[in-house]
Amino acid sequence: MDDLKISYYASLAQRYLSYFLVIVLTMSSNTQLAWSASSASIAPSGDVSVEGNSAAIQNIGRVMQSPEARSANLPTRSVAPTQPNIILPDMGDPGGDALSRVDERKYGEMIMREIRPDPDYSNDLPLYDYLNEMERRLLQSAKRLQLGGANEQGSGAYQYEIFAVKDSSINAFALPGGFIGFHTGLIVNAETDSEVASVMGHETGHVLQRHMARQLDKQSTNTMIALAGFVLGALAASHNPSAAAGLMQGGQAIAVNNQLSYSRDAEREADRVGFQILSGSGYDVHGAPDFFQRLQKVTGIMDSGVPAYVRTHPLTTERIADMQDRVRSMPNRTVPTAIEFYFIKARARLEQSGTTSGLYDLKNTFDSLSKQSQPGKQMEGLYGLALIAQRQGKIDQAEAYLQDARKVAHAEIAPNSSLQRQSLSLDITASELALAKGKNEDALQIAQATLKAYPMSYAAGAAMINAELKMGRTNEAIAWLKARTKAQPNEILWWGLLSQAYDQAKNDPMRHYALGEKYALEGSWNAAIEQLKIARSLGGSDFYQASTIDARLRDMQRRFQEEQKDLGKTSGRN
Repeated sequence: MDDLKISYYASLAQRYLSYFLVIVLTMSSNTQLAWSASSASIAPSGDVSVEGNSAAIQNIGRVMQSPEARSANLPTRSVAPTQPNIILPDMGDPGGDALSRVDERKYGEMIMREIRPDPDYSNDLPLYDYLNEMERRLLQSAKRLQLGGANEQGSGAYQYEIFAVKDSSINAFALPGGFIGFHTGLIVNAETDSEVASVMGHETGHVLQRHMARQLDKQSTNTMIALAGFVLGALAASHNPSAAAGLMQGGQAIAVNNQLSYSRDAEREADRVGFQILSGSGYDVHGAPDFFQRLQKVTGIMDSGVPAYVRTHPLTTERIADMQDRVRSMPNRTVPTAIEFYFIKARARLEQSGTTSGLYDLKNTFDSLSKQSQPGKQMEGLYGLALIAQRQGKIDQAEAYLQDARKVAHAEIAPNSSLQRQSLSLDITASELALAKGKNEDALQIAQATLKAYPMSYAAGAAMINAELKMGRTNEAIAWLKARTKAQPNEILWWGLLSQAYDQAKNDPMRHYALGEKYALEGSWNAAIEQLKIARSLGGSDFYQASTIDARLRDMQRRFQEEQKDLGKTSGRN
């Protein structure tokens, strides 16, 4: 079975690397990449210059010029009185050529099924929790402001998911259907949580205004599928650039036009929507221009000799100046950085460290940070040293560093402190260390208290289940996981843990069933179907369980056939 999965993923990697190289060659001469904005002046309304010949793209350009270009059926927007010149048009319902929201989500899920199994997809749960909690805060702001698409209900609503990629470059990207990826390097190089939020707000602006869907009509869904390769191929090229260069010199390129590049107007719109979301969410609006300037400096340094993917966010002085002008129109206020941000930076550094030698260098970095005068850097350094000690199995040493990090944090959390209290990361690590020392009851109590404080936390839920399984509380673990998989059926984590719990309970049919659900979410349909066939063939399941297995097996077989048909259609158009 494992050989089947490995073969399947290897085939995907080769296919998507080819996709990526095609896009790289096509886009190398294209200055209008995602986040890009030309400094050339905009043509007057009615004579708008846009990239490509898609009617959907042309519509973006026209709409951006007109304050009246919005649906008459939508409620009146709440526009901040300090930003009277910002036009935030709703793009209206998609035209005949634009992807529907349902299709957009479908292709986004297909892309994510290829990305999640990649080794550079981050499975660090506190990092995942942090990014998704930030996105929920931004979306609440967008809903209050009634920005287009934020209050969508039913099948048209996006289920946002923010994930991290283990890559030291500074980058972020939006995929169809509400999926947003962040390179760990972006988090490491940010100086405040508001800077990270400003980037997330920008990407959320692209999603809300449906910029990607409007550029890719139904005849171009092959590019949607190729986006998975765009991500995975860039990661593969970073590990083996010589192999990537050899393929590029082989001339394996065909025209993809400008399908992955946003128009100038769409890019400005994402800036402006993102800024309004940021200011309405309580983050520091200075985070946007500050990070834009840092991003401009880094991309300038990396402007040659790297894959095009890491240069998808070139900036201009015009855009930075525009952002600075908006900041000047806002009232001055001090916005503290949450202490959790510094601990998450440490986790992001560890995620991208890679090799054993990288871990050695990282330990020196953390040691240096722990001796800095700024409390934020001290917390990052001390917590980072705790994480490294934990990874090396030095549990007592890890607990000592963790306690030192807590002391610095508590010293800063005073009435007049500029730091906000709360740290999921510290509590999760404390639970893990207690479990490693055999203090199972302590580990469970810490995890349960953390889950109560952060009910949407994946890290806290996983820590609680791990403690329960270690203590032999299998039935409690299964009951909680069954409820969670019912509420969140598309979450790989819960299915993986449920398969472990069923294994511990000696329930083989349901173990294979849960494992099949996990494989399906990872995109390995053949392995998933095989697991459900095994589950069906085994005795011991009750009538309800057997019926569930049969229904899911039929559904997986149908979805697999449909996806193969879609992939066949897109391959035929390449």
